[in-house]
Amino acid sequence: MQNNELMINQWFNEDKELLSKNISLIDNLEEFYSADFNLKEKGGIITILNDFDWKEIIHKKNNDKIYKRDNYSSIHNSINNKEESKESKKYNKNSISDKTPVNQNIILKNKIIRLKEDSILLRSLSVECEINLLMSGESSFYIFSRCNDQFSEFTAVCCINKELESARKFISFGVLEKNKKGTYYFKHLKKQEIPHQGNHIKSLDISEIKFIFIDNGDNRCFVFLVEQELMDSNLFLVGDFFIPIDTKSNLLFAVNGDLVSITKLVIKQSYRNSYMNYRNNNTSDSIQSCSCCNVF
Repeated sequence: MQNNELMINQWFNEDKELLSKNISLIDNLEEFYSADFNLKEKGGIITILNDFDWKEIIHKKNNDKIYKRDNYSSIHNSINNKEESKESKKYNKNSISDKTPVNQNIILKNKIIRLKEDSILLRSLSVECEINLLMSGESSFYIFSRCNDQFSEFTAVCCINKELESARKFISFGVLEKNKKGTYYFKHLKKQEIPHQGNHIKSLDISEIKFIFIDNGDNRCFVFLVEQELMDSNLFLVGDFFIPIDTKSNLLFAVNGDLVSITKLVIKQSYRNSYMNYRNNNTSDSIQSCSCCNVF
C-alpha cells in the first residue's frame, strides 16, 4: 500500500510539470507529422483504410497539400468580392479573416497530422484543445485521443461532420474496434446536432465552428462551444465510455472529404474536471446540457 501511495504521489508531481505545456499548431507546425488519411463507409460502418506513412512537415512555406495558403487565399478573396451578398454581410460582422492572418490558416483534405512525440499524460491530468474550423462542402473532422503511432481499443474518437450544401453540423463520440481482418473501424456511441449559429456562407458552402475538446483522462471526454457561441447555444456533449490509460499518448487530427481550414488549434494539459470550471465561467446559469437530440 505504501509503495502504491509513493508511486501515485510521484505521478502527481511529474504531471504538474506538464501544466505549463501549451502547443500551438499554427506557431509550431514543425512539431507535427502528416500522412494521407481515408475512410470508407459501408452499411453504417466507417473503416480506416490506411496504414499511415508519416512524413515530417519541414516548414510552413512548403508546397505540401497540408499547407495550401493559396487555396485559402482564393476563398478569402471570393468572400471579399461577394460582400454585397446577404450571406457575406452577415458573416463579415464576425469575420475570422479580420482576426487571423490568412497565412496562419492550415487547410487539410484527406490528411491526418499528429505530434512528433507521445507527450500527452492522462494518468492524473486532462488535455484541452481549443479549435476553430472553417468547414467546406461535405467534410468530417476527427480528433483521435489516447493513441500513439497505432490505434487501439483505448483510442477515444470525437468527430465533427458537416453536410454538403448545408449549415447542419454534428458532433459525435465513439471508439475504434478491430474487425476479423485486423482493420479498425469507427463505432458511433453518441451523436448530437450542433445548434444553428447563422454563420454559414451559402454561396461558398462554408461553415464556421469554434469549440473546446477535453479528454478528462478517466472514462470521460467533453465537447462544448467556445464563449462567443455559447450565448446562442446549449451544446455540451459528454462521452463517458472510454478506457483510461496511464502511459504517454498522442493526439491526432484528421479530415476526410472536402476541405477543412484550421484557423486556431491550442493544446494544453490541465487538471481534471477543469472543463466544469471553464464552462461555468463562460456560460449563464440558464444553459444546460441538451439531450433531446442525442442519437445512440
